[in-house]
Amino acid sequence: MTREITISETYKFLDDSILQQYNESVKSSYNSEKARATLTQFGSRNGELTGSHPFMLVHLQNSSLIPGRIATRQDLETALRFGLNLSGHYVDFGLALKTAGDYYTPNDLLAKNLAWQLGQRAIKLKEGKFIPISKLALKENENSAYGLVFDLNEDEKEVEDLSKQKWIYSKNPQGLTRTHLDRYGYWISDHYYLEDSEDCGRVIVVNNSLKSQ
Repeated sequence: MTREITISETYKFLDDSILQQYNESVKSSYNSEKARATLTQFGSRNGELTGSHPFMLVHLQNSSLIPGRIATRQDLETALRFGLNLSGHYVDFGLALKTAGDYYTPNDLLAKNLAWQLGQRAIKLKEGKFIPISKLALKENENSAYGLVFDLNEDEKEVEDLSKQKWIYSKNPQGLTRTHLDRYGYWISDHYYLEDSEDCGRVIVVNNSLKSQ
């Protein structure tokens, strides 16, 4: 089963060697026990880091713990095309913001906050926006069900209309959901449970193999 491929860049499953450092970085970065509980759900199996949800990926991407970057959707499409075997695993890569609020109460504050930030940048929500992991940061918020909210970083150029990408499941027009490649190979943008992390989740990282030589 192919767990790493190299083209001009290397695409691979993130191993579990960072797990202890990751958990320590969460404890040193956040005071809220709720935030810490949200962020410390990674596990390990057969040498690989297991589990995934957007909060953990944002913290991981903004740390100095990974060799490269968290895989984007485009990265995942490339990796699949060249033979990386993701069958049986889901991989998160961003958020879908469809409305400036959410009837699913835990996500309502987060949806309103992101919509407000887009408005401050004169970005119209229209029929929904796709926000990749790389464009997000985390901020503690005691009113959040997760102990955290998402912040847009200063570079929002990759925030684009949700409809510009093809989705197998994107039928519900409401709220804030996560975007991921599911274990069956479908591109999904309808998953409301932002802190749901399962053992079959994996983190795919990309680094420039030419620079590392």
